[in-house]
Amino acid sequence: MAHVPESVQQYVCVACQTMHAGTPVHESGGTHSWEPPAVCGSCGDDELVPVDEWTRFHE
Repeated sequence: MAHVPESVQQYVCVACQTMHAGTPVHESGGTHSWEPPAVCGSCGDDELVPVDEWTRFHE
């Protein structure tokens, strides 16, 4: 059986709309979750929204 890679959670910076990959956090049982970066690597803003919530996000 072939291994199916898990999709990386992506985050969008509210200030400049730069996309960022989440950092994997390893959990028990071989699973993991994703954490957003602390700040945007482009503009330094600290508000990042998961990409799947971006279309519904309003300031």
